[in-house]
Amino acid sequence: MSRYRRAAGTALLVAAALAVGGCGSDTEPSTAHSSAAPEDASGTKPAAPPDEPDTDPAPVEATTGDDTSVEDFLAAAGIDDALVNKLGEIGDANNYGLGADVETDLEDRRALAAVQVTTCRNVTVGYRTWEGIRSADEAGGATEDQAAAMADFLRTEFCPHVTPLKEAPLPRQTLGGPSEDDQGGRGFASPLTWWDGRHPRVSWSKACAAQTGMPIGDPVAYRLSKDEVVCATVPPAASLKKHFISLDVVFSSPVDENRAQKAALALLPSDATATEPTEGTNPDWSYLDGGCLSTNFRTATMEGLMDGLGQDAEPWASALYYSDGSTEDGAVGDYTGRIKQISLSTGADEPSASGELTC
Repeated sequence: MSRYRRAAGTALLVAAALAVGGCGSDTEPSTAHSSAAPEDASGTKPAAPPDEPDTDPAPVEATTGDDTSVEDFLAAAGIDDALVNKLGEIGDANNYGLGADVETDLEDRRALAAVQVTTCRNVTVGYRTWEGIRSADEAGGATEDQAAAMADFLRTEFCPHVTPLKEAPLPRQTLGGPSEDDQGGRGFASPLTWWDGRHPRVSWSKACAAQTGMPIGDPVAYRLSKDEVVCATVPPAASLKKHFISLDVVFSSPVDENRAQKAALALLPSDATATEPTEGTNPDWSYLDGGCLSTNFRTATMEGLMDGLGQDAEPWASALYYSDGSTEDGAVGDYTGRIKQISLSTGADEPSASGELTC
């Protein structure tokens, strides 16, 4: 199966946003690596592209009726209700809402706007392109004209109003913590408190934005060595207890496979052992020509860690290696044996129904 960049419970506002969208930017079937988290769902959901799994959201914790996380997110991004409604009208007219001839309400439109704020920011930092967004929307069920109409509105009227993400100040840290957390983790699936006691934080926006995309939750980055940074998002879901169940390792320049595997193993429990790697390619719907290398790691400790967090408990973790990078549209460029980015995920990475491994 292909995997997904967004970690389970990425943010309550994402959960709301994913309730909207027969097709839509940042709601297409994502092939980037992660532990769960879906990118699309609607009452009239289009069929997934060939060899792609269904993209219904994983269960998330219920929000209260007066939850204002989406409104707060939009206000911080500089998006008012007038612009939200303009976007909603474009969405309704082009099947980015709840289905044909179904008018969305303000709550629905705010959810769509929250997703599109991230679309705008991803284009601004160079993580995605308008061509890729249109292509992905078409793969998710939009016609060429519908995808073009949404992209044009975003590019000319919506995105110019979106303010840059304001990163929280870096915390003061006292380093020198243990090499393993209380459950035997060494970074992957470890809590935020362990990371803050073990590795120095660095600016996420400078180190990670163009490589891993803009987060909707709280972004964090840690320096592991002079040329190696971890980029992650703090999961807000209470059940995850701020444990990193997906993360990316980014090198300042590409490294060889031996160095990359050592970097992955250093973040996995000490009982992790690697299986034979498999090369993968981007799915047919992606506008990018690209490839990656996938390696699964067997680790009994990981099963216990996931069970404790209420997630799917499997004795596996997996890594996708990219020579250039990965986006929601797949790998950027062919796999060359040199590695710029590693995406770590829980569970084993498996081929799609066609037998091909997708990036």
